[in-house]
Amino acid sequence: METIVIDAYNLMHKVAELKILLAQSQEICVDTMIAKLRSHYYGKGIKCVLVFDGFGQNKHENNISVKFSNTGVGPDYGHADALIKHLIEKSKNPKLIRVVSSDREVSSFAKECGARILSSEGFWGEVKDKRTERNDAIRESREKPSVVTRGEFEFLLKEFTKKD
Repeated sequence: METIVIDAYNLMHKVAELKILLAQSQEICVDTMIAKLRSHYYGKGIKCVLVFDGFGQNKHENNISVKFSNTGVGPDYGHADALIKHLIEKSKNPKLIRVVSSDREVSSFAKECGARILSSEGFWGEVKDKRTERNDAIRESREKPSVVTRGEFEFLLKEFTKKD
């Protein structure tokens, strides 16, 4: 299973949309990221791990995990970069890991281990583009009927073949 390990604070500070939410509330920003990732990757067999600096309680729901560098239980990684490196190192197959970070040190380490790298901006753009495409397809399917009844057809035929 592919795993996307996300340097969460890096993502929040690099993407304008998330930066605006972060200015309002970190909780709102995190909840928004989780919701968008959940809907984007739902049913695709891809696990997302949001890695945060600092103290907090790890949580897991469906294909999304939230991990903190210090939980008060187990090792204290000090910061998200060290936890990301640990997750890559303990992976049985780093080629199945995609690391999302614009941090050079994290990206270099991941690349050396065989993991794939994607910048924070590039990753969010990919998520946003696919979300926009899906929303456009849904909107278009609602605008255009899949079946036209005989009565509707005759009405439209009359309307568009009228001679003024």
